[in-house]
Amino acid sequence: MTETTQTAPHAIERIVELSVPRERVWRALTEPNELARWFPQKAEWELEPGHEGRFTWDGYRSYVIRVEAVEAPTYLAWRWANQAETPLERATEVTLVEWWLDEREDGGTTLRMQESGFILAEHREGNAQGWDEELGELKELLSS
Repeated sequence: MTETTQTAPHAIERIVELSVPRERVWRALTEPNELARWFPQKAEWELEPGHEGRFTWDGYRSYVIRVEAVEAPTYLAWRWANQAETPLERATEVTLVEWWLDEREDGGTTLRMQESGFILAEHREGNAQGWDEELGELKELLSS
């Protein structure tokens, strides 16, 4: 089940309890082919801080992302622009997406995601709804 946590008005936080090992969740978050099964339809990136890549959704344009931190298999962070096809340095709004993966005693994983740095409330609201859908797809993928 996805739990919504109250955070600052400029952030979104979600916690998802998954019944699979942390390494499996890490692969779903980081490997382009796995990521494309639940988040963008195409992920072009390398897990190296400073590397820029793109996430592309069918019917939409691409969004530039930059990897900020990688501590496999416990922490991942990237930044992305709210505007499609916009380099981060030219974007009016850039948010930070962070992922924490904690092993549970039962062999499952607690996944926490936070997106912060919103300027406009409507962008935060749109992404909050989007994360609910996307994390639901992740949970469904990892349950099968």
